[in-house]
Amino acid sequence: MIKKKLLILGGSSDIGIEIIKIYLKNNFSVLAQYNKGNRNFFSLVNENSKCVKKIKFDFSSNNQKIENFFKKKDVLKSDVFINALGAIFETNYENIKLKDFEKSIKINSYPSLYATSILGRKMAKKKWGRIVNLGSIGVKFGGGERNFPYSLSKFILEFFPSHSKKWVKQNVFVNTIRVGATNTKLHKKLPKKNLKKRAELIPIKRMANTQEIAKFIFFIGSNKNTYISHQVIPISGGE
Repeated sequence: MIKKKLLILGGSSDIGIEIIKIYLKNNFSVLAQYNKGNRNFFSLVNENSKCVKKIKFDFSSNNQKIENFFKKKDVLKSDVFINALGAIFETNYENIKLKDFEKSIKINSYPSLYATSILGRKMAKKKWGRIVNLGSIGVKFGGGERNFPYSLSKFILEFFPSHSKKWVKQNVFVNTIRVGATNTKLHKKLPKKNLKKRAELIPIKRMANTQEIAKFIFFIGSNKNTYISHQVIPISGGE
């Protein structure tokens, strides 16, 4: 049986690592993009070297390099594409500069919009594919106090080009997950953030764990999803 292929951007993030694990358990091969990486990511790749290939790439690169990335043979063979990129540049709305918008959107939004155009067409020809973007519940609240550009860049991922709806009849589904507050190292980039207070705002009274997020993403981004496309779906503990 030929394994289906997963391409994940942001594969070394805490959620990205859990996503890779669950796809491996379900007999996928994985192409995992990372920028700096970390010990847990490299250990996972080394332990599964026959099924996981890592690819280092910085999406703050120039546009030509980004376009070339998505023309690589391994990338074009993807059956499932997951965008788990999540670069945070701490700044509030009152002090924001145009470069803050530019950096965040270029990393968190542009790669997925461009990749969806290319990979969606390839998937449609094969008559199967799944595309999943990791958005943010912060969009619902107009962005966080100190991470407005991040929430704005995630909001862009809720825009589904009308052309992509033509692929649905070819069994290619595109969705965005509004990921709620999750217990990850990403929050350490906002040291002033009171995580205990943040958790109290969630009706379920706790932050999500990475496994909960990954399981739902696999459901949406696999054969288990037989009818859901072009939707924005929150996993946010009731927020």
